[in-house]
Amino acid sequence: MRILGPDGKPISTNPQPSSEVIQAVEQVRQIAQEGNLEGALQQMSMVFQADVVSDLVIETTLNLLREIASAAGVQPEPQLLPDGTPRPPTEIEIFEALQEDRKNPMAYYQMGSRFFQMGRPAMGLPFFVQARNIIFELAPADLQQASQDYLQLRQAIEVDYSQTLMDSGSYEEAIEAFHALNDTYGGLPIWLLLEMAECYALLRQMDEAQAVYEMATPEAAAGFAGMEEVREEIGDLLARVYDFDDDTEMTLRQWHYVQTRGILVETNGQEELPGERFVLWQPSEEDIAWVTGQTAAMLEQMELAPNKILWLGESSETLARIFARWWEIAPENIRAYQPGDNNDSEDELALLCMAHSYDIPDEETLAELAAARPGLILFALDLHWTDRQPITPDIAGFMSQICNLPWETRIEMSEDQQSAAQVEDTRTPDEAADAVAALFGEEAELEEAARELLALYEPCSDLIINHRDASLSRRPLPLHSPAKSPRFGI
Repeated sequence: MRILGPDGKPISTNPQPSSEVIQAVEQVRQIAQEGNLEGALQQMSMVFQADVVSDLVIETTLNLLREIASAAGVQPEPQLLPDGTPRPPTEIEIFEALQEDRKNPMAYYQMGSRFFQMGRPAMGLPFFVQARNIIFELAPADLQQASQDYLQLRQAIEVDYSQTLMDSGSYEEAIEAFHALNDTYGGLPIWLLLEMAECYALLRQMDEAQAVYEMATPEAAAGFAGMEEVREEIGDLLARVYDFDDDTEMTLRQWHYVQTRGILVETNGQEELPGERFVLWQPSEEDIAWVTGQTAAMLEQMELAPNKILWLGESSETLARIFARWWEIAPENIRAYQPGDNNDSEDELALLCMAHSYDIPDEETLAELAAARPGLILFALDLHWTDRQPITPDIAGFMSQICNLPWETRIEMSEDQQSAAQVEDTRTPDEAADAVAALFGEEAELEEAARELLALYEPCSDLIINHRDASLSRRPLPLHSPAKSPRFGI
């Protein structure tokens, strides 16, 4: 029975929020009152980094979720899936469980897992931390005496926690968590061994990486569907780390190659933004001319000049036409991507242009582009690095979190920086391409920049652009990287 206070309401025994959390939640409520419920919920996700236990945080989040569901007209879901299995709990149901019982490790685990599966490891991590704290408090003095339900939940929490640490780029902590799992349960499954080997490799602790990798034997991999391919890919990643001298500090370009086999043309050199990525960026037409011109000059020096230019994505036609201006491609060889364009042709080479890495429209196109084939090179001007991207392009112009290109709708601030307005670009793709192509600059300067870029990649023995024989797949872009960059939000 809950004890009531003088006002007749139950007295909470849950932890009290800090003054910083109270202030942050008040800002969230103001955002919600202005009608921006999704923005308020996004802001609330930042509060989770400091507090996932107080009544204030749990109840504010639950109220927001209910308001969003009501505004969207969401109806109650059936308890069973079509195959008869129980439906996973909704976010509202999970927070209702937390509201009822703040010592519920399952609810914290379910919320952490939901964020992890959404590709939001930083948002999931505080929920896993709290789930671990609770489950460890419930442990019997002798773990061997624990119930099977307890052991299964504890193992699930610890596995997902360790993988979340890895996806957050916390490689040392992830390795510690993997070792703790090994010590508690007397071994690790092969997929966790491979993830541990990858963590060691990304820390450039190659003796340890190699030792753990050898524990994940080919025989063990053969026992699980798809695991042989995963093992081979991790082995290749370890080999790519060896492409660089031990005493050389690796840059974003080099780590991008190690993790994806991809080329990165341009990086952010601003000292106040370490990590070489862009956060919120609106490149100028001069910036675009420099990146595309440098890319074109590099392809020529690699003897990979295309004779066909394709585009994929709503705003990618302009990009394709910029490249077409460089090579003076015939109009009939400039068009949108069609099924079958990723082929093994020896007579034609297409450059498929995407303005943004998220421009792949559907699963069918994704499946078709996954195999790197001789007749097509995949280029994305903007590689979006804070969300899981389904494919890493062979060549990326730059990496950003939010990017508006010159021919897209852009945000312009007032002179006093107090207000912003959207500015529409009314030019046709041809007109925008002409404007950018006019800024290519001196060909000799671009060729020299291309030579310098290729010199950076000279040690790289495993570039995907050199493997376009359908034997390799273009891998998803990982969320984590040893090259740390600032970012907006979570």
